[in-house]
Formats: sequence, C-alpha cells, structure tokens
Amino acid sequence: MAEQMTETGGTAIYFHPDAIEGDGRELVGRRSAGSSFLKGYLEHAGGDTLRIVTDVANAGATFEKTVRAMGETRPIEALSLKTGASLAPAGTIFFPTPGYQQAPWLRMRQGMNSASFVGITHTVSTRRIIEGLHSLLAQPVQPWDAIICTSRAVKSVVATQLEAESRFYMDRFGASRVPVPQLPVIPLGIATGDFVPRDGARAALRGRFDVPEDAIVVMTMGRLSVVEKANLTPLVIALEQVADRTGKDIHLWVTGWTKREDEEALHHEALDRLCHRVEARILDGREPDLRRDIWAAADIFTLPVDSIQETFGLAPVEAMAAGLPVVMPDWDGFRDTVLNGKTGFLVPTRTMPPGTGDVLAQRFANGQDGYLQHLALVQAQVQIDVPAYADALERLITDAELRARMGAQGQAHVRASLDWSVVIPQYLDLAAALAEQRRQAKPERRVNPMAIDPFTLYREYPSGHIRADDRVRLNGTPGKEDIELHDKLSARQLYHRHPVPLDQLHIACTMLGQHGEVSVAELAELMKMKVTRAMVIVMMLAKSDMVRFATGPRPDQ
Repeated sequence: MAEQMTETGGTAIYFHPDAIEGDGRELVGRRSAGSSFLKGYLEHAGGDTLRIVTDVANAGATFEKTVRAMGETRPIEALSLKTGASLAPAGTIFFPTPGYQQAPWLRMRQGMNSASFVGITHTVSTRRIIEGLHSLLAQPVQPWDAIICTSRAVKSVVATQLEAESRFYMDRFGASRVPVPQLPVIPLGIATGDFVPRDGARAALRGRFDVPEDAIVVMTMGRLSVVEKANLTPLVIALEQVADRTGKDIHLWVTGWTKREDEEALHHEALDRLCHRVEARILDGREPDLRRDIWAAADIFTLPVDSIQETFGLAPVEAMAAGLPVVMPDWDGFRDTVLNGKTGFLVPTRTMPPGTGDVLAQRFANGQDGYLQHLALVQAQVQIDVPAYADALERLITDAELRARMGAQGQAHVRASLDWSVVIPQYLDLAAALAEQRRQAKPERRVNPMAIDPFTLYREYPSGHIRADDRVRLNGTPGKEDIELHDKLSARQLYHRHPVPLDQLHIACTMLGQHGEVSVAELAELMKMKVTRAMVIVMMLAKSDMVRFATGPRPDQ
C-alpha cells in the first residue's frame, strides 16, 4: 500500500492541535476520534516519510512532539498553508473537518489537479458546519476532492445540504454546473486491542461499586448532555419495566463527563426521580483507568441517543470491541455499526415527517434559537420506542448465553470491519482513486479573486508607478545605521516583514555611490537581480529620501 501511495503522489494529514485530545481541551467525540485516527494512521498508512499540512509553520513542531511521544521515528515533512508551499508533494490531504481551510484557494494558483482534499464528518448539525458546507461550494473545489461520511445517514445529510447549495448557485448566478466533492462512506475506526478486557478488571470495579457478580450492569458512555447526546428518560423507563417484570437486580452505570453543572444536575435528577427498582449511579468517564476497564465490569451497553448532533457513535463500537452486546436506537450511524440480532439490537425510532420543521429551520437560521435551543426543539419530536427498548433489554438481561454469543460476535465484527487496520486502507484506496482522477484532468491554473495583486487592485490610488527606465541617484551618504533606523521606524521590524534583506538596500546605496545616476534597469543589472526586485529596493530607499528620482511620477503608457 505504501508503494501504491508513492506512485499516486502520496498522502498527508492536516494537523491542528485542537483536533486531538490534550491538556486543557474538553473531552469530546471529535477529539477522541481525531486522536484515535492519528494513532491508526501512524500505524497503518505506511510510507518512509510522514507528510503533514499545517495552518502555520510552528504547528509542525507541536505535531513532531506529539508523535514522538507516541514512539514515531520516521522523518516528518511539514507544509504550511500560510507560506504558500506547493501542495503537490502531499498528494491527497486528509482534513479533520468537512472543510479544507483555505487550501482550495492555494491550489488554484498551483494547478487545480496538483492535489486532492478529503474532509471528514463528525457533527453536521452545528451552525459552523452548516455555514462551512454553505461556503464550501463557493471555493474552487473539484470532483477529485471528497468528504468522507462516516455513515449512510450522514451522507444523506451532506448530500441534501450540497444539493440545496448547488441549486442556490444555479438559480442565483445561472451556473450550468457546480463542482461538488465526492461523498464516500467510510466508518470511523478504533484500535480494538485497546478495549480487550484486562484480567481482574471486572472483579475490581464491581467490588469498588459494591455490585454482586449475579447482578446485571447496564452501562452508558458519553458526554453528559441531554440535547447534544442522549436523553436518559426512555432508557430508565425501559429498565424500570424490565426490573418490574423480571425481579432482576439491575444496575445502571451512567459513565460520562461534563463541565456544565446544570447538565450534571439534570442527569442526577433523572436518575433520582425515575429510578425506583434500578440501582443507578453516575461515574466520571474522564478517569483513565475507569474509562479503560469499565466495559469489563458491565454486561450490556446502551446509550439512548436521540439528538441530531450524533452522526456515527464510537461508544457502541468500543463496547462491542470489549465483548459487550449492545442495545442502540435505530438512529443515524448506529444502523451501520450494530448488526441487529447478531451483535445486539436496534430499537425503532420515529420523528416528525419531512416538511413539518420549516419553522424550526427558520428560527435556527435567523438566530432566534441558539444551537442548544434548536437541538432541544428537534429532540422533543424524536421518539425511541420504549416498549421495544424494554423488550430488547429484557432479552439480554434474562439470557446470559445470548449476551455471551452477541458479545463474541460483536468483537469479531469490530475486528473485521471497524479496526483501523481495516479502515485506514479504505482511506488510502480513496486517495489512489482521487489521484488517478487528477492525472486524467487537464492541468489548469487560475487567479484567486481574493488574492489580486495589490498594485493592480489599487492601481488608481497613486499618481503613477515606478518604471524600469526611471533614473535614480543616491541622496547623501546613507549608511547601514540609517537604513536600519528607517527600517525600524517604518514598523517592518515590529511586524517582522521585510520585502528584501536590509543588506541589499546597503549594496544598492554602494552601487549608486559608485555609478552615479542610473536607470532602475541598470541598477538591476549591476546587482544581478530581476528588475522588479530592484524596483522594490529603490522604492524602500526613496521612501526615506535616501534615493531620489530624476523626474516625477509618470503615468503608464
């Protein structure tokens, strides 16, 4: 596979520290997925050199520190978008969001088929993501770009949004075509070995929380947010029904984390008010050892997700990797990862019919409802079938053999389909296909309309423009100290930007002192440089009256 990537121009990943877990950054799904992807990519992408693309140059040092701590030893080649580096060596660049930063505009000058960009979906319901998709088609994206959709349900969301945007551009501007990126469906992956139960973990955790071995532990895992993740109500009601019908000793471990006291209080209230027969507790999923071993102490995994913020859901995949049977809503990406009746059960869900949410859409678009308010309004009209939920949980709670069989089948399923060793090759195959499409495309360069030469854009501002035949002479005897002083007073040192090195200004003064009045073109010849560079030097020196023009500004002929 690494050899194939060499033939097709290679691959690179866009790196931003916010896309992975780290000190001071809140533990959220996209960062967990980003950290897991990085480890999987390092292990399975192959190649003798790691190529990364960053927004700014110093992010490369952060990346190197991060991967060296993981044991990575290969040389690293970092390209910065801010420096305008050629993207061609990167080949296909994988981004941690659906968008591509400003890379399409950079590629526009370098050649439309010089590289491919591949984004990935996580949450697709936030205003930032929706606006990103809205603006994406205004950028010079190409058919050899892609957005990886982690589930079929998410692909339908992105496709619907891009179709609406395409229609808008066609209606607004009379466009005959609007290039859109490809939308392949590739799941998120995990390192399955990270979730294999460790010896003694089950007994240790059950002992810690005083749970008998013959009791049934049902666990959840995820951020504690009712509207962004899961409303516990259907789950608790279903478990209470099962406890009443079976008389089983059932424990519910709500494993999660939140920085919001109101959300944590709401979860505690839900368990206090609705749990009567079920023994429920909230556990802090940020505790590393607990998060690693909690799966071993449980018997069943579930999470009553009913939020449109969810797209794929790593938690049930992790649970299956740990050997747990899962009961999940038949909602978004869960139907792609949970094999109903084999690795667990999918519980039916309902929403309002299409076309009945126009008011909600307008309120959100107008800013009348913030994101969390919008989620709350939509979630109120999403139902998880509670009787079916209870039936699925009861089947597993009352049948130890079924739990064991589904748990084993879940482990095998995740190893075969959702481990990074299986998923990363799908990324590389996509990169190879996009590279082949680039090779067949006609080379094309265009001017970025947001990067017009300022001396073209503002050409009507000055009285005239410097010309190659303008004659110039030295004024006085400026030395290095004078040049450095005026450079400082012009704030170029303050902002760390110099059109040319200061020593070239001094050399120009020396040449003019030796040769007297010369044309700009003649000065360029004396200094063995392009005329345009000599023009810059003359302009900088003339700004401080160290050089004078023989005549006043002349308009272009």
